[in-house]
Amino acid sequence: MLPDGSWRVELAALLAGDTDAAVSPDGRRVAFASSRDGIHELYVADGATGRAVRLTRSRAADRRPAWSPDGQSIAWQSAPADGAADLLVMRADGTRKRLLVGGPGDDVDPAWSPDGSRVAFSSNRSGRRQLWAVPARGGEPEQLAETPGRARAPAWSPEGRRIAFAHESGGRSGIWLLDVASGSTRPLTRGAGWDSRPNWSPSGVRIAFARAAAGRSSIWVVRPNGAGSARVAGSDGLEAPDWAETRRDLVPRPDERLPDLDQRAPAELVVMKSGHRFRLGFASNTENRGVGPLVIRGVRRGDAMRAHQVVELRGGGTRVVRDVGRMHYELHQPHFHWHLQSFVIYEIRRASDHRLAGRDRKTGFCLLDRWGRTLRHVPGTGPPRFTGDCGAGRPNARRVEQGTSVGYIDRYGPFFHGQHVDVTGLPAGRYVLVHHANPRRVMRELAYSNNAASLLIEMGWPNGRSATPRVTVLRRCDGSDRCA
Repeated sequence: MLPDGSWRVELAALLAGDTDAAVSPDGRRVAFASSRDGIHELYVADGATGRAVRLTRSRAADRRPAWSPDGQSIAWQSAPADGAADLLVMRADGTRKRLLVGGPGDDVDPAWSPDGSRVAFSSNRSGRRQLWAVPARGGEPEQLAETPGRARAPAWSPEGRRIAFAHESGGRSGIWLLDVASGSTRPLTRGAGWDSRPNWSPSGVRIAFARAAAGRSSIWVVRPNGAGSARVAGSDGLEAPDWAETRRDLVPRPDERLPDLDQRAPAELVVMKSGHRFRLGFASNTENRGVGPLVIRGVRRGDAMRAHQVVELRGGGTRVVRDVGRMHYELHQPHFHWHLQSFVIYEIRRASDHRLAGRDRKTGFCLLDRWGRTLRHVPGTGPPRFTGDCGAGRPNARRVEQGTSVGYIDRYGPFFHGQHVDVTGLPAGRYVLVHHANPRRVMRELAYSNNAASLLIEMGWPNGRSATPRVTVLRRCDGSDRCA
C-alpha cells in the first residue's frame, strides 16, 4: 500500500498465514516465512513469474528474513521448538547456509547495515534483551548500547548512522532511536498502544511501525525527530511493515484499473444419478468487485490460444499481463466457441483434514456480462460491455476477447457442462465443497483473499449405495476455502 493509504493491493505470491514479508532491494522479489508445508520455513517469490521457492528445510522455525543490501544474501533467525534462536545467513537462492550468531542467548530480528558490513540483532545473551551487531562475514558480537528495558527489532537508517528499534518497558512498547556512534538513545513515540517492527522509508524521512491498541493493529508513521506521528489510512488489521521501492512485476501500480474476483459460495446443490455414478451439481458465481474490468484476450498459437490479461490504465491505454491461461475451442452443443481454461476450479475435500476427495472436469468458461450484476452495488458499474459469443462458430479465429465488467457476475448453473463433482464411492461424513477463482493467481487483481468460497456439507447414504445420497448444507463460508 502507499504511505497515504490511497492504494493497496495484495501480493499474489502470499497466502493467508504467511508472515515476515521482506522486499528485495531490486523490488522484484519478496522473502517471507510460511507454514504452508508444516513448520515455518523461508520462501522467496519472484514477481515476474509468481513462483515461490522454498529456501529452508529444517526442524526449526525459520522466521524474519532480511536481505543484504546487494540482494545476494538473506539473514534469518532459526529456533528449535525447545530452544533459543540462532542467526544464519545463506545465498538468496538458498545455498551456502552458514551460522552467523550462535551460542548462549536468544538471537533474533536480524537487520543488515546499509553498507552490508554488519548485521544488527536483538539478544538476551547478556541477561536483559539489548541491541547487538556482528560482522556480516562472522565474528564476535558486540553490544551497541545499554538501554533501559528491552530492545527489539532494530532497523538501520538509510545512511547507516541511526537505528530505530522497539523499546519495551513496564508493559508498554514504543519506537526509540539509537545514535550508533555515541550509543545515545531517545524515544520517538509515546502512544497508548504497543508499538513494534519499525522500518525506515527509502528516503529516511519517515519511519513506519505497527501499533496494537484495543485488540486491533494498524500501521503508523513518524519522523525521525518524533514529530508527525500519524496512522496510515486503511491499514486496520495490518502489521509488520516493510517499506520498500517495488517494481511493477511484484506490485501493480495505482494507474492500473484492476479487477477483484469475489467468488461466492456454491449454491443450488442438486444430486443426480447418471448410470452408476452420482454427481453433486451446484451453481457457481464469480463477481467482479474491482475498479476495472477483467479483460482476457486470446491469441492463436497452433490449435489453442494463449490467454493474456489486458489491464486498463486510469489515464488511458492498456498494459498486458501475458500467459495467464489457455483458450480451447469446444466442439459440442451448445457451445462451439472458445473457453478460458481453469478460470474457476471446483473441489470436494474431507472436512477432517482438508484432503482432496474429488474435483470437477469442467471444460472452461466463456466470460460474459449477460448473466447480470453483482448482489451488492459496486461503484463504477456501467452498461454491460462483454456481450459477445466468445468467437462462436469461428474455430480458426486468430484472436478472441472475453471478460467481466466492474459490477457484473459470471454465473453457471448446476450441471452446466461440468458444474459438478463426482461423489460416487465417497464415504458418509462431512466434506467441504470449494470454489476457487483464479486459482494460480496469475491474473492481476486488487485482492486474492476473496477468491475462494466453500460450503460445509454432510453427506450420507440412508438408502444404501445404489440410491442417491443425501446432502445437507451445514455452513456457508464466503471468502474461505476452509469451512470445517
